[in-house]
Amino acid sequence: MKKLLIAAAVAAALPVMAQADTTIYGSIRAGYSSVNNAGTDFKNVSGIDDFGSRMGFKGNEDLGNGLKALWQVENGFAVDGVATSGSGSGTFANRASFIGLSGEFGKIRLGYLDDVLAETEATDNLYGPRRDGSGSNFPLYEGYDLFGTYGDLRVKNSVRYDSPDWHGVNAMLQYGAGEKKVDGKNSGDTVGARLAYRNDIGLFGAYAFMGKRNAVPEKDSKTHRVEFGYDANNLYLAATYQWVDLYGDATALGIADTAANLKNQTWAVNVAYQLGAFKPSFLYSERKDAKVNGNTQDWGAKQWALGLDYNLGKHTLLQASYGVIKEDKGAQTVLGHADDKSSVFTLMAKHNF
Repeated sequence: MKKLLIAAAVAAALPVMAQADTTIYGSIRAGYSSVNNAGTDFKNVSGIDDFGSRMGFKGNEDLGNGLKALWQVENGFAVDGVATSGSGSGTFANRASFIGLSGEFGKIRLGYLDDVLAETEATDNLYGPRRDGSGSNFPLYEGYDLFGTYGDLRVKNSVRYDSPDWHGVNAMLQYGAGEKKVDGKNSGDTVGARLAYRNDIGLFGAYAFMGKRNAVPEKDSKTHRVEFGYDANNLYLAATYQWVDLYGDATALGIADTAANLKNQTWAVNVAYQLGAFKPSFLYSERKDAKVNGNTQDWGAKQWALGLDYNLGKHTLLQASYGVIKEDKGAQTVLGHADDKSSVFTLMAKHNF
């Protein structure tokens, strides 16, 4: 009797599921890593790691007249069973999750959304177990030191508009509510904008801006990023330039100022070439000396990484990579690192479904 009831319930639900047009998708990523950095006291530590696995549910409903309702719930998890920084495990809907509408006007979404800098990473095509201090194979414009993160994440309490494509041109506008006040003023609100272009012969470019209102009282933090490149005929070339004007607490950096101003520039280049199932790639990035309250600080760094992709199938990829970050002495000192060089070697398997 119970089996008949379950079968009837499933049969009744099938038309609803079909009408909802729900898709289950994800990416399982795991492999071997050998890390030598501040997190390991600059000793080689090896093991099996998760490389950013995730699973999600998404769908849409046709509302007529070219209008669709959109939704997505995405969750990160650590397939190695160990929740580490950047794995996204521990909370439901901890990755891009939203509800929205799309039509001829483009699309507008509400929720926990990728920021415009995360959409502007043309020189970032390698994987790693974490995107914090272990991420020696990630370009330095994805800053996880000095004043902390500059973007390349997701925005909470966010609304984002994505325009349709206008002869290769598209735009994004984003707002995230900080939902707090300091001295009677909104604090922590995030604003973002992006303008991009891509043509039929493979040339592309984009400019992205992110700002944080009242990062400290009366002062807004700003991040600007430009990227451009070529992607056609099996060749991939890309370059990125970023400049930041940030405000934050510099006490941990040895400067007694809780509302310090930091200005800095970073650039990166990336080249890759598809050779059948193989794709070798090379990445180089550099962070220039910083200025804090107008005073130059020896906080620069240089980074390079090599990668090799091998496509086992349409949905399965193997990748080997090796990356190094070498900090200037000033950066090493202010960050409290026992050594000026970090490195990571990885072997990863990825399957998308």
